[in-house]
Amino acid sequence: MTHKRQLWQTFFSFSAISVFFIAIIVFYTINKSRHLIKDIYFEELQVKGHVVARLIESQIKNNDFDKVNAELNRLFFDLKSYVTVILPNGKVIADTRKAPSLLDNHADRPEIKEALLGHVGRNIRYSYSVNKELLYLALPIFNNEDNKVIAVVRMSMPYQHADQVFSALQYQIILILLLGFLLIMVLFYVVARRFSQPLQEVAECMEKVAAGDFKVRLPDFSAIELHRISAAFNQLIERMEGQLHKIHEQKNQQQAIFQSMNEGILAVNKEERIIAINRAAAEILNISEDAKNRSMHEVIRNSELIKVIEQALSTDQLVEDEIVCRGEPRRYIQVHGTCLKDEAGNTIGAMVVLSDVTRIKRLEEIRKDFVANVSHEIRTPLTSIQGFVETLLDGALADKETAERFLNIIHNQTRRLNMIIEDLMVLASLEQKEERSEFQFSEDYLAPVVQNAILVCQSQADDKNIRITSACPEKLKVKMNPSLLEQALVNLITNAIKYSPENTEVKIEVTPGEREVEIKVVDQGIGIPSDYHDRIFERFYRVDKARSRQLGGTGLGLSIVKHIVNVHNGRVAVESKVGKGSTFYIYLPYEKS
Repeated sequence: MTHKRQLWQTFFSFSAISVFFIAIIVFYTINKSRHLIKDIYFEELQVKGHVVARLIESQIKNNDFDKVNAELNRLFFDLKSYVTVILPNGKVIADTRKAPSLLDNHADRPEIKEALLGHVGRNIRYSYSVNKELLYLALPIFNNEDNKVIAVVRMSMPYQHADQVFSALQYQIILILLLGFLLIMVLFYVVARRFSQPLQEVAECMEKVAAGDFKVRLPDFSAIELHRISAAFNQLIERMEGQLHKIHEQKNQQQAIFQSMNEGILAVNKEERIIAINRAAAEILNISEDAKNRSMHEVIRNSELIKVIEQALSTDQLVEDEIVCRGEPRRYIQVHGTCLKDEAGNTIGAMVVLSDVTRIKRLEEIRKDFVANVSHEIRTPLTSIQGFVETLLDGALADKETAERFLNIIHNQTRRLNMIIEDLMVLASLEQKEERSEFQFSEDYLAPVVQNAILVCQSQADDKNIRITSACPEKLKVKMNPSLLEQALVNLITNAIKYSPENTEVKIEVTPGEREVEIKVVDQGIGIPSDYHDRIFERFYRVDKARSRQLGGTGLGLSIVKHIVNVHNGRVAVESKVGKGSTFYIYLPYEKS
């Protein structure tokens, strides 16, 4: 239903009535004016007709028709009205427009018929002789002896003249009525506003009360009916203010406790409609907190949770379960459900408590994966060392060449084991000091850090005849920990050299942006399939495990790069196509000077 203000309802009602009556007045006035103007012109023609009749009466009686025609043409040649004299048989004996002999018999003309009966004949019609619409008025000329009509004098004039006068008068009438209507509308608006103003004040006051403002009061109106309303309303508000204040205090205390809980709370009634939900539950289930009074099947998209709630509604026992909220990211929720009862012991609903154990689950999975990976990575070199040591102890020491080869293998495996342990220690240090406050940062030039990283890797590149080039603005400064950032660059450059064929190029490009600087390490190596781009920064993750171990990798280099960039509040990314090389990106935030 569309609601309108009382002011406009009253105003438009008055306006509609005014428009109706003014339309009637306009219609009546215009029609009356039209008839009045025609009557005036007919009266004018009648006066002229009587004058003509007196002038030609004697000539008509003497049958001097030619003199009648000549006299009329002399008198009316420059006037706007026309004169025609017709005998009772319809023959035209005089006309001021054409020669009488050229005119048809006029006995059938309506105004002539009326005049031949002894009356004044009037008519308005189109004249084909002058191609105009004319006003016609016919007067009979009587014989004094027997009072018979001996001739008819017909006066005519163009209806256009009357129509022009009528149009001008009509415009003035409409203009005056329109001005009067606008004046009436202004008066109606003032009156309607005066009547609706008290109602507007009452409505505004009630809206403020509905919004929770109990300090407002209605004024004391002069009208007795409105005075009684304002007095009763003000008394009611004063009582409600005190009662609602107590209710609000109790509700706020309960709501504060309810919403501040870390565990999610969800309650439904017997009809399975949500009657309460706190912020934590809304976040866990990814639903809106305004889901109250809606069906849980409509709001909750987790079938496992719906099953727990249904079980809680149907039993008096505590229901426990662990559910999975699928999505990005996946969340593990511990659920405890119980039924709600009223004072009589009847079940009125159910409540579930939701505890997010995702972090615990993830930490447990990380711990398991870490232990498994570390065990596997360490077991491999240890197994190799143990095997060759046992072989040496079994007599291979006697063969100097074999013993030396075995010892070299043991030395390499020991060195690889030491590298794994060192990388694990670096990762542990970075994870324990993930906050920036644990590291020393300074605003320093980036170019020396890039050059130092290239020098560390230069000998490895020379072994494969790989050229390392760099492009870094000399004056570019970044807030950083130089040693950590150098280590990250060394890891990326080392990987680029390892997985690039001989006689290729590795490029380091530094590009300053508006809010961050981009460090790009580009190689021409074997590339990385797109399916592995999201996982290569995980610990011990290798695309080709056999090739990585053959090249001496620990599987921790890129993970260390990611953690170093994280402590700089930056981010890492990779672009790569198989057979076309890889590009690793480091983005560091900075303020452009």
